[in-house]
Amino acid sequence: MNEYKLREATTEWLDKQSFDLFITLNTEVELTKEQMSELMCRLFYKIECDVFGKNINGEWRRELYKYKDKFHIKRAVVIEGDEKRTHAHIQVKTLEGFTNEQMIELLKLEYMKLLNTKREKGFLFHATQIANRDAVSRYTLKKYKIDLRSSFISKHSNKQ
Repeated sequence: MNEYKLREATTEWLDKQSFDLFITLNTEVELTKEQMSELMCRLFYKIECDVFGKNINGEWRRELYKYKDKFHIKRAVVIEGDEKRTHAHIQVKTLEGFTNEQMIELLKLEYMKLLNTKREKGFLFHATQIANRDAVSRYTLKKYKIDLRSSFISKHSNKQ
C-alpha cells in the first residue's frame, strides 16, 4: 500500500473512532521523538492511575486490567519534530462521566505537574473540542504516523 493510501486509510479509521478532543502539547526544552513518546506514556499512565485508582487489595486497576478499555484513556498520539520543535498532537476520547471541559482540565493539570511548571504557559498545552473530525485527522497525519507506543487503541476498535 503506498503512503497516500495508508494515510487515507488511517484518516478514515481515526474519523470512525469519534475522538472528542484535539490537544497539542509542547515542552520548554527540546526533546527527541523518543523522549516525547516516553513523556506521553508517563502522562497518561499517571492520569489513568489517578482517575481509576486502586481496588480493594491496593492494586492499581490500570495495571490489573491492562487490556480493558474501561481503565484506559482512548487516544491517538502523533509526534512531530522534523522541521519544527518536537511536539505532540493527540486525539482523545473523553472519559465516561466527564465533560469535555473537565477532561481538558484534568489533562492540563497533570501535564503541567509532569513538566514541573509553576505558571501556566499557553504554548505548552492547547486543547479544543473536535468539530470537524476529518479535518483534524488530516492535519494530524499530514506526514507523520501514529505513535503506537504512547497511543491506546482498543484491539476491538474495528468492530462496527
